Amino acid sequence: MKLSNISLLALFLAAALIPAACSDDSTTQSDTRDPSIADVVVDDDEFSTLLNALQSTGLDGVLDEDGDYTVFAPTDKAFEALPEGTLESLSSDQLEEILLYHVLGNEVFSGQLDAEQSVETLSEEDIFIVAGGSGVTVNGTASVTSADIEARNGVIHVIDNVILPDAYGTIVDNAVKRYFLSSLVEAVIDADLAETLSGDGPFTVFAPTNEAFAEIEDVAAGLSVEELTEVLLYHAVDAQVFSSDLQPTQEVTTLSGESITVEVADGAATINGSSNISTVDIEGVNGVIHIIDEVLLP
Repeated sequence: MKLSNISLLALFLAAALIPAACSDDSTTQSDTRDPSIADVVVDDDEFSTLLNALQSTGLDGVLDEDGDYTVFAPTDKAFEALPEGTLESLSSDQLEEILLYHVLGNEVFSGQLDAEQSVETLSEEDIFIVAGGSGVTVNGTASVTSADIEARNGVIHVIDNVILPDAYGTIVDNAVKRYFLSSLVEAVIDADLAETLSGDGPFTVFAPTNEAFAEIEDVAAGLSVEELTEVLLYHAVDAQVFSSDLQPTQEVTTLSGESITVEVADGAATINGSSNISTVDIEGVNGVIHIIDEVLLP
């Protein structure tokens, strides 16, 4: 059976319209898709320094891809607060490491945060988050000023300070960022030792946790400033000592002038026979921290 002229005309028009319709649909989907994290950074003027850093390392392309990321995004003012010349002194690899330290490999909204937690970043190093009635802080120094900015491939939390991996911080910096060392930090400040332990060093500090300080709360309350200073100096060594440097048994002279006894057996290290070293080799620019579970008393 032959098609009529009208049928042929209808088929011709339909064939001509189909490609155009597909093209319009594709354009509409592209134009209306949700922005990526990279798009959000591009479109916001307060992220111009962050954008330049991402582009110079190629990480802007990563944050434009599909995924579930959480980015703690420092503003231009946050970058300006860094010591002068810091950004310019960084190699491309160092800059990439610092940027990845601001990114989590999963999507975390503010409502999902615990009161305190450590979370591994894409740099494979932890950040330390505290959430409470006064807001959210990261590493003890950066406050979240705007939370839960959603993107197609994750979420952005704006922060007012650049956060740095341990390798770029002093012993004091690296203690401040760890919420479970806040009692030690307060004691160091009270004893006016923060400037000393931020100096050139190198130092080794055996850092008691908050729980360790809680165990001697009654004793600590009765200490004078001079006695507190002596106790704290008893936790510090005027040299950089890594766990790999430890012998089965050794006497180590501390900054207080008294010695501590460090023993290693079956892969575990103790000080003075009772204080356990739970975390080792937190290395910064002026020394190393080992975390311990008991306050050492001269």
